[in-house]
Amino acid sequence: MNILDCFSLTGKKALIYSPQYIYGEEIAAGLCEAGAEVWFCGEDKDGMEALAARLHDAGHQIHGIITYHQGKESNAEELSHVVRIKMGTLDIYVDNGSNSLLKGWVHGFAAIYENLKRTQLGLMLTVKHLGLIMAAQGFGSMIFVSDYAALVGFDRQNYINTPEKFEQDFSLNYGFVKGSYVNYVRQAAGYLGEHNARCNCIAYAPLAENVPEGFSKAFIRHSHLKRLATARDIKAAVVFLASDASAYITGITLPVDGGYTAK
Repeated sequence: MNILDCFSLTGKKALIYSPQYIYGEEIAAGLCEAGAEVWFCGEDKDGMEALAARLHDAGHQIHGIITYHQGKESNAEELSHVVRIKMGTLDIYVDNGSNSLLKGWVHGFAAIYENLKRTQLGLMLTVKHLGLIMAAQGFGSMIFVSDYAALVGFDRQNYINTPEKFEQDFSLNYGFVKGSYVNYVRQAAGYLGEHNARCNCIAYAPLAENVPEGFSKAFIRHSHLKRLATARDIKAAVVFLASDASAYITGITLPVDGGYTAK
């Protein structure tokens, strides 16, 4: 196989959970551009349908949408059943659910529990049941989507002129959820590896168009490459970890942050 062919996803089937959140549109577009047959799953059917329509207008086809409420064993079992029936095989699973987080420090136990039930318990149950599909197949790539907060604490000085961004990032469970993916990916990789399936995590930098100017300037000052992430950066990383080009890579968290966390 030519080395460039290793990056192709032609003939592969991909499922993305919660694609309507940040990074999801770029991830879906990248997988489509690399040749994958892309499906969506998640709670927000309207949001997923709206995203599928935008991608269609951009020349990308989403092959199906599966309603899935992450957080219960029975729901994860049902998802795996639907995937087997509708998709047949599952080459790639991308979990983008870590971006459905609370804002601020005002939440009580009930709200935090419901959020963690989706972002942590739900993730584990989904990985369990979809992982069993990949184990039975003898191949597959799982990818958890996180961000640079999984690797380094937020710098309060970056938010001096952007209180709305501070409220979003300095939430009670932001770092807890994002950071947990770094360690859990190692455990999932340990189980799946015996079955020739892989599990990795991506820690993305903020997308340039999604952050206020004050925060953008502060982030760029600290980074090595002096810019924020672009759509191409998001696409390239997920295609690499989904493809055979990374066939010998598992259990890692890949920083795609312009060197911000290298300091």
